[in-house]
Amino acid sequence: MKRLGEYLHSTRTGLLIIKSVYRDPRKLVGALVYDRSMRRVGKIVDVIGPVDSPFIVVKPESRDIVDLIEPGPMYYFIEKRTRFRKKPSKKFEKRRKKNRKK
Repeated sequence: MKRLGEYLHSTRTGLLIIKSVYRDPRKLVGALVYDRSMRRVGKIVDVIGPVDSPFIVVKPESRDIVDLIEPGPMYYFIEKRTRFRKKPSKKFEKRRKKNRKK
């Protein structure tokens, strides 16, 4: 679990704005966000603002969470895990070899 940044405010549409600790948080889009007590807050959906001090937009899990969140405390994220591609099946490999010979 890594530090994400401090919560600033919420938008009219219910999204949360967090001031990022990272200089380039674009690769964090899609990561899950948690608070100190390990409650899932939401998911990172966008990065906005200047390059030197970006802001992270988080879509909360529910409307109730927005009421519980207070400005200031640090929030955290868990990095997305990358999935490995499956190897092609033997059937596919046979067809591929057959097409190459022609």
